Amino acid sequence: MLKETLEMVIERMKKHRSLYEQNEMAVRSHIIEPILRGLGWSTENPEEVQPNVSTEEGIPDYSLLKNDRKVLFIEAKKLSVDVEQREVIRQLAKYCFGEGMMYGVLTNGAIWMLFRAFQEGTTISERIVWKTDIENDDVTATIRKLKTISKENITDIEKLIKKLQILDEIWQSLLDEPKELVRGFIPGFEKLIKEGYPEYEFDRTEIEDFIEERIREFISVPEEQPPTIPQPVPQPPLLPRKMKIGTNTYEIKYALDILVNTAEWLIKKGKLRRDMCPIPSGPKMNIINIEPKHRYGNNFRNPKKLSNGLYLETAFSTAACIKNARKLLERCGYRGDMLEVQ
Repeated sequence: MLKETLEMVIERMKKHRSLYEQNEMAVRSHIIEPILRGLGWSTENPEEVQPNVSTEEGIPDYSLLKNDRKVLFIEAKKLSVDVEQREVIRQLAKYCFGEGMMYGVLTNGAIWMLFRAFQEGTTISERIVWKTDIENDDVTATIRKLKTISKENITDIEKLIKKLQILDEIWQSLLDEPKELVRGFIPGFEKLIKEGYPEYEFDRTEIEDFIEERIREFISVPEEQPPTIPQPVPQPPLLPRKMKIGTNTYEIKYALDILVNTAEWLIKKGKLRRDMCPIPSGPKMNIINIEPKHRYGNNFRNPKKLSNGLYLETAFSTAACIKNARKLLERCGYRGDMLEVQ
Protein backbone atom coordinates (compact mmCIF):
# COMPACT_ATOMS: atom_id res chain seq x y z
CA MET A 1 0.00 0.00 0.00
CA LEU A 2 2.79 2.46 0.89
CA LYS A 3 4.55 1.87 -2.44
CA GLU A 4 1.36 2.63 -4.37
CA THR A 5 0.79 5.74 -2.25
CA LEU A 6 4.29 7.02 -2.98
CA GLU A 7 3.81 6.45 -6.70
CA MET A 8 0.53 8.38 -6.54
CA VAL A 9 1.92 11.41 -4.69
CA ILE A 10 5.02 11.53 -6.90
CA GLU A 11 2.74 11.74 -9.93
CA ARG A 12 0.77 14.53 -8.24
CA MET A 13 3.96 16.49 -7.61
CA LYS A 14 4.94 16.17 -11.27
CA LYS A 15 1.56 17.42 -12.49
CA HIS A 16 0.93 20.16 -9.92
CA ARG A 17 4.41 21.26 -8.82
CA SER A 18 3.63 24.97 -8.93
CA LEU A 19 0.65 24.45 -6.61
CA TYR A 20 2.72 22.57 -4.03
CA GLU A 21 5.59 25.05 -4.26
CA GLN A 22 3.21 27.84 -3.21
CA ASN A 23 0.64 26.15 -0.99
CA GLU A 24 1.55 24.33 2.22
CA MET A 25 -2.03 23.22 2.90
CA ALA A 26 -2.11 21.46 -0.48
CA VAL A 27 1.13 19.68 0.41
CA ARG A 28 -0.38 18.57 3.70
CA SER A 29 -3.70 17.36 2.24
CA HIS A 30 -2.50 15.83 -1.02
CA ILE A 31 0.96 14.48 -0.13
CA ILE A 32 1.74 14.22 3.58
CA GLU A 33 -1.58 12.87 4.81
CA PRO A 34 -1.83 10.11 2.17
CA ILE A 35 1.68 8.99 3.15
CA LEU A 36 0.72 8.99 6.83
CA ARG A 37 -2.28 6.82 5.98
CA GLY A 38 0.02 4.52 4.04
CA LEU A 39 2.07 4.22 7.23
CA GLY A 40 -0.98 3.11 9.17
CA TRP A 41 -1.99 6.42 10.78
CA SER A 42 -5.68 7.34 10.63
CA THR A 43 -5.49 11.05 9.78
CA GLU A 44 -9.22 11.48 10.48
CA ASN A 45 -8.94 10.00 13.98
CA PRO A 46 -7.99 12.57 16.66
CA GLU A 47 -6.81 9.72 18.89
CA GLU A 48 -4.00 9.15 16.38
CA VAL A 49 -3.39 12.37 14.44
CA GLN A 50 -3.97 15.90 15.74
CA PRO A 51 -3.19 18.86 13.46
CA ASN A 52 -2.11 22.27 14.79
CA VAL A 53 -2.28 21.55 18.52
CA SER A 54 -0.56 24.21 20.64
CA THR A 55 2.46 23.41 22.81
CA GLU A 56 4.47 25.68 25.10
CA GLU A 57 6.97 26.26 22.28
CA GLY A 58 4.53 26.72 19.41
CA ILE A 59 2.19 24.79 17.15
CA PRO A 60 3.54 21.73 15.31
CA ASP A 61 1.64 20.86 12.16
CA TYR A 62 0.92 17.29 13.28
CA SER A 63 1.08 15.47 16.60
CA LEU A 64 0.97 11.68 16.26
CA LEU A 65 -0.36 9.71 19.22
CA LYS A 66 -0.34 6.08 20.22
CA ASN A 67 -1.94 4.68 23.36
CA ASP A 68 -2.95 8.23 24.40
CA ARG A 69 0.67 9.41 24.30
CA LYS A 70 2.33 11.82 21.88
CA VAL A 71 5.02 9.90 20.01
CA LEU A 72 6.03 12.15 17.09
CA PHE A 73 5.77 15.72 15.83
CA ILE A 74 5.70 16.46 12.11
CA GLU A 75 6.49 19.91 10.73
CA ALA A 76 5.28 20.50 7.16
CA LYS A 77 6.50 23.05 4.64
CA LYS A 78 5.57 23.88 1.07
CA LEU A 79 7.57 22.15 -1.65
CA SER A 80 9.78 25.18 -2.37
CA VAL A 81 11.17 25.31 1.20
CA ASP A 82 14.60 23.83 1.93
CA VAL A 83 13.88 21.74 5.02
CA GLU A 84 17.60 21.42 5.80
CA GLN A 85 17.84 25.09 6.76
CA ARG A 86 18.99 25.44 10.35
CA GLU A 87 16.12 27.72 11.32
CA VAL A 88 13.58 25.21 10.01
CA ILE A 89 15.21 22.35 11.92
CA ARG A 90 15.52 24.53 15.02
CA GLN A 91 11.78 25.22 14.94
CA LEU A 92 10.99 21.50 15.12
CA ALA A 93 13.69 20.98 17.75
CA LYS A 94 11.96 23.52 20.02
CA TYR A 95 8.64 21.70 19.77
CA CYS A 96 10.23 18.34 20.53
CA PHE A 97 12.45 19.56 23.35
CA GLY A 98 9.59 21.43 25.01
CA GLU A 99 7.43 18.28 25.09
CA GLY A 100 10.22 15.80 25.87
CA MET A 101 9.78 14.25 22.43
CA MET A 102 12.87 12.34 21.23
CA TYR A 103 12.12 12.48 17.49
CA GLY A 104 10.43 14.74 14.97
CA VAL A 105 9.93 14.72 11.20
CA LEU A 106 10.45 17.60 8.79
CA THR A 107 9.00 17.40 5.29
CA ASN A 108 8.14 19.55 2.30
CA GLY A 109 6.32 16.61 0.73
CA ALA A 110 9.28 15.49 -1.38
CA ILE A 111 12.08 15.51 1.21
CA TRP A 112 11.44 13.71 4.49
CA MET A 113 13.88 13.94 7.41
CA LEU A 114 13.82 12.19 10.77
CA PHE A 115 15.44 14.38 13.39
CA ARG A 116 16.69 13.47 16.86
CA ALA A 117 15.66 16.31 19.16
CA PHE A 118 18.47 16.08 21.68
CA GLN A 119 21.75 14.28 22.03
CA GLU A 120 24.57 15.56 24.22
CA GLY A 121 27.54 17.03 22.40
CA THR A 122 25.98 17.17 18.92
CA THR A 123 24.96 20.01 16.63
CA ILE A 124 21.51 20.28 15.09
CA SER A 125 22.66 19.07 11.67
CA GLU A 126 24.43 16.08 13.26
CA ARG A 127 21.13 14.91 14.72
CA ILE A 128 19.51 14.21 11.35
CA VAL A 129 18.94 10.45 11.61
CA TRP A 130 17.89 9.87 8.02
CA LYS A 131 16.77 11.79 4.97
CA THR A 132 14.93 10.54 1.90
CA ASP A 133 13.89 12.20 -1.34
CA ILE A 134 10.77 10.33 -2.40
CA GLU A 135 10.99 11.66 -5.97
CA ASN A 136 14.57 10.58 -6.64
CA ASP A 137 15.66 7.93 -4.13
CA ASP A 138 15.13 4.22 -4.66
CA VAL A 139 11.58 3.45 -3.54
CA THR A 140 12.67 0.44 -1.46
CA ALA A 141 15.19 2.56 0.46
CA THR A 142 12.56 5.27 0.98
CA ILE A 143 10.04 2.76 2.33
CA ARG A 144 12.64 1.24 4.66
CA LYS A 145 13.24 4.67 6.21
CA LEU A 146 9.63 5.81 6.33
CA LYS A 147 8.56 2.60 8.04
CA THR A 148 10.51 3.61 11.14
CA ILE A 149 7.69 6.11 11.80
CA SER A 150 4.75 3.85 10.92
CA LYS A 151 2.04 3.38 13.54
CA GLU A 152 3.08 -0.24 13.98
CA ASN A 153 6.78 0.52 14.43
CA ILE A 154 6.86 3.90 16.18
CA THR A 155 7.28 2.45 19.69
CA ASP A 156 10.32 0.48 18.45
CA ILE A 157 11.85 3.41 16.61
CA GLU A 158 15.22 3.21 18.41
CA LYS A 159 15.63 -0.44 17.43
CA LEU A 160 14.66 0.23 13.81
CA ILE A 161 17.06 3.18 13.55
CA LYS A 162 19.83 0.97 14.88
CA LYS A 163 18.97 -1.70 12.28
CA LEU A 164 19.28 0.91 9.51
CA GLN A 165 22.67 1.93 10.91
CA ILE A 166 23.84 -1.68 11.05
CA LEU A 167 22.88 -2.31 7.41
CA ASP A 168 24.75 0.82 6.31
CA GLU A 169 27.78 -0.08 8.44
CA ILE A 170 28.02 -3.65 7.16
CA TRP A 171 27.63 -2.55 3.54
CA GLN A 172 30.33 0.10 3.99
CA SER A 173 32.64 -2.44 5.65
CA LEU A 174 32.19 -4.71 2.61
CA LEU A 175 33.11 -1.82 0.33
CA ASP A 176 36.14 -0.98 2.49
CA GLU A 177 37.33 -4.59 2.48
CA PRO A 178 35.39 -6.66 -0.11
CA LYS A 179 36.82 -10.10 0.73
CA GLU A 180 33.41 -11.34 1.88
CA LEU A 181 31.86 -10.21 -1.41
CA VAL A 182 34.61 -12.05 -3.29
CA ARG A 183 33.99 -15.27 -1.35
CA GLY A 184 30.30 -15.07 -2.18
CA PHE A 185 30.99 -14.87 -5.92
CA ILE A 186 33.58 -17.67 -6.15
CA PRO A 187 31.27 -20.76 -6.04
CA GLY A 188 29.03 -19.45 -8.81
CA PHE A 189 32.02 -18.40 -10.88
CA GLU A 190 33.65 -21.84 -10.53
CA LYS A 191 30.37 -23.55 -11.46
CA LEU A 192 29.99 -21.51 -14.66
CA ILE A 193 33.60 -22.23 -15.67
CA LYS A 194 33.17 -25.95 -15.05
CA GLU A 195 29.94 -26.09 -17.04
CA GLY A 196 30.98 -23.87 -19.94
CA TYR A 197 34.72 -24.46 -20.23
CA PRO A 198 35.50 -27.86 -18.69
CA GLU A 199 38.76 -28.18 -20.65
CA TYR A 200 40.30 -25.21 -18.79
CA GLU A 201 41.56 -25.29 -15.22
CA PHE A 202 41.83 -22.23 -13.02
CA ASP A 203 43.50 -21.94 -9.64
CA ARG A 204 41.13 -20.62 -6.99
CA THR A 205 43.51 -17.70 -6.41
CA GLU A 206 43.23 -16.71 -10.10
CA ILE A 207 39.48 -16.51 -9.79
CA GLU A 208 39.62 -14.75 -6.42
CA ASP A 209 42.09 -12.11 -7.65
CA PHE A 210 40.06 -11.50 -10.81
CA ILE A 211 36.76 -11.08 -8.93
CA GLU A 212 38.33 -8.80 -6.33
CA GLU A 213 39.85 -6.66 -9.08
CA ARG A 214 36.47 -6.30 -10.80
CA ILE A 215 34.65 -5.52 -7.54
CA ARG A 216 37.18 -2.83 -6.67
CA GLU A 217 36.79 -1.33 -10.15
CA PHE A 218 33.03 -1.28 -9.65
CA ILE A 219 33.11 0.45 -6.26
CA SER A 220 36.08 2.77 -6.86
CA VAL A 221 36.14 6.30 -8.27
CA PRO A 222 37.03 6.14 -12.01
CA GLU A 223 40.75 6.73 -12.59
CA GLU A 224 40.17 9.37 -15.27
CA GLN A 225 38.81 11.76 -12.65
CA PRO A 226 41.40 14.35 -11.58
CA PRO A 227 43.03 13.71 -8.19
CA THR A 228 41.52 15.63 -5.31
CA ILE A 229 43.04 16.85 -2.10
CA PRO A 230 41.92 14.54 0.70
CA GLN A 231 39.27 16.15 2.88
CA PRO A 232 38.12 15.04 6.32
CA VAL A 233 35.31 12.52 5.96
CA PRO A 234 32.29 13.57 8.08
CA GLN A 235 30.81 10.78 10.15
CA PRO A 236 27.25 10.77 11.50
CA PRO A 237 27.11 10.63 15.28
CA LEU A 238 26.40 7.26 16.83
CA LEU A 239 23.55 6.77 19.21
CA PRO A 240 25.08 7.39 22.67
CA ARG A 241 27.55 4.54 23.26
CA LYS A 242 30.56 3.49 25.29
CA MET A 243 33.57 1.33 24.61
CA LYS A 244 35.69 -0.63 27.05
CA ILE A 245 39.28 -1.86 26.81
CA GLY A 246 40.21 -3.86 29.86
CA THR A 247 39.29 -1.67 32.83
CA ASN A 248 39.22 1.56 30.80
CA THR A 249 35.85 2.93 29.65
CA TYR A 250 35.43 5.68 27.03
CA GLU A 251 32.45 7.66 25.76
CA ILE A 252 32.24 7.48 21.96
CA LYS A 253 30.46 10.02 19.78
CA TYR A 254 31.77 8.99 16.36
CA ALA A 255 32.87 5.66 14.89
CA LEU A 256 36.43 6.93 14.53
CA ASP A 257 36.62 7.38 18.33
CA ILE A 258 36.76 3.58 18.62
CA LEU A 259 40.00 3.49 16.62
CA VAL A 260 41.51 6.61 18.18
CA ASN A 261 40.88 5.48 21.76
CA THR A 262 42.26 2.01 21.03
CA ALA A 263 45.41 3.41 19.40
CA GLU A 264 46.03 5.89 22.24
CA TRP A 265 45.48 3.13 24.82
CA LEU A 266 48.15 1.04 23.10
CA ILE A 267 50.52 4.03 22.96
CA LYS A 268 50.16 4.54 26.73
CA LYS A 269 50.99 0.86 27.20
CA GLY A 270 54.14 1.32 25.08
CA LYS A 271 52.88 -1.22 22.54
CA LEU A 272 52.22 0.94 19.46
CA ARG A 273 55.58 2.05 18.08
CA ARG A 274 57.10 3.53 14.95
CA ASP A 275 59.10 0.37 14.17
CA MET A 276 55.83 -1.60 13.79
CA CYS A 277 54.66 0.47 10.82
CA PRO A 278 52.96 0.17 8.48
CA ILE A 279 50.13 -1.77 10.10
CA PRO A 280 47.81 -2.99 7.32
CA SER A 281 44.02 -3.14 7.24
CA GLY A 282 43.95 -5.17 4.03
CA PRO A 283 46.05 -5.87 0.94
CA LYS A 284 46.04 -2.21 -0.16
CA MET A 285 45.18 -0.20 2.95
CA ASN A 286 47.01 0.68 6.15
CA ILE A 287 45.43 1.44 9.51
CA ILE A 288 48.56 3.10 10.89
CA ASN A 289 51.71 4.41 9.22
CA ILE A 290 54.55 6.85 9.86
CA GLU A 291 53.02 9.03 7.13
CA PRO A 292 49.35 9.22 6.07
CA LYS A 293 49.81 6.87 3.10
CA HIS A 294 48.37 3.52 2.06
CA ARG A 295 50.39 0.68 0.57
CA TYR A 296 50.54 2.00 -2.99
CA GLY A 297 50.98 5.65 -2.09
CA ASN A 298 47.34 6.72 -1.89
CA ASN A 299 46.66 9.30 0.80
CA PHE A 300 44.67 8.44 3.91
CA ARG A 301 41.12 9.73 3.38
CA ASN A 302 40.66 10.94 6.95
CA PRO A 303 44.01 10.88 8.79
CA LYS A 304 44.33 11.42 12.53
CA LYS A 305 47.75 12.24 13.99
CA LEU A 306 48.29 10.28 17.20
CA SER A 307 50.10 11.47 20.30
CA ASN A 308 53.31 9.61 19.30
CA GLY A 309 53.37 11.16 15.80
CA LEU A 310 52.02 8.17 13.89
CA TYR A 311 49.06 8.55 11.53
CA LEU A 312 45.79 6.65 11.88
CA GLU A 313 43.31 6.14 9.01
CA THR A 314 39.79 6.70 10.36
CA ALA A 315 37.67 6.65 7.17
CA PHE A 316 35.85 3.44 8.03
CA SER A 317 32.29 2.44 8.88
CA THR A 318 31.49 1.65 12.52
CA ALA A 319 31.75 -2.09 11.86
CA ALA A 320 35.13 -1.64 10.16
CA CYS A 321 36.38 0.64 12.97
CA ILE A 322 35.60 -2.08 15.53
CA LYS A 323 37.20 -4.75 13.33
CA ASN A 324 40.37 -2.68 12.78
CA ALA A 325 40.62 -1.68 16.45
CA ARG A 326 40.62 -5.38 17.36
CA LYS A 327 43.28 -5.99 14.70
CA LEU A 328 45.45 -3.35 16.38
CA LEU A 329 45.03 -5.02 19.77
CA GLU A 330 45.98 -8.41 18.33
CA ARG A 331 48.96 -6.93 16.48
CA CYS A 332 50.20 -5.56 19.79
CA GLY A 333 49.82 -8.87 21.65
CA TYR A 334 46.36 -8.47 23.18
CA ARG A 335 43.13 -10.34 22.55
CA GLY A 336 40.86 -8.57 20.08
CA ASP A 337 37.76 -9.40 22.08
CA MET A 338 38.99 -7.36 25.05
CA LEU A 339 37.48 -4.41 23.16
CA GLU A 340 33.77 -4.15 23.94
CA VAL A 341 31.45 -1.62 22.31
CA GLN A 342 28.29 -1.16 24.36
